[in-house]
Amino acid sequence: MSNYDWIDEVLDGEPTPITDTQWLIIENNICNTSLPSRTIEDILERLNDLTQLEAEEIITTINENTYERDTRKQWERMFKEGMFEHRDL
Repeated sequence: MSNYDWIDEVLDGEPTPITDTQWLIIENNICNTSLPSRTIEDILERLNDLTQLEAEEIITTINENTYERDTRKQWERMFKEGMFEHRDL
């Protein structure tokens, strides 16, 4: 057993950098969102400096704002969000 275990790395208080998987998810999916272009540019500019926690928050935001390409999935999402509920006009 070494003097430096993985648990020491977790507990040292330093934020862990973004993983390769997170980096790829963000880079490949951010352009298919309804996020403002300035927000997208800002995220891509600081992509290499993100921590894992920041990357998780961005991935969650991307998933919430992704454009569905399949029209059936678009309809299902709009239905779930209450777009077609009865309204008095």
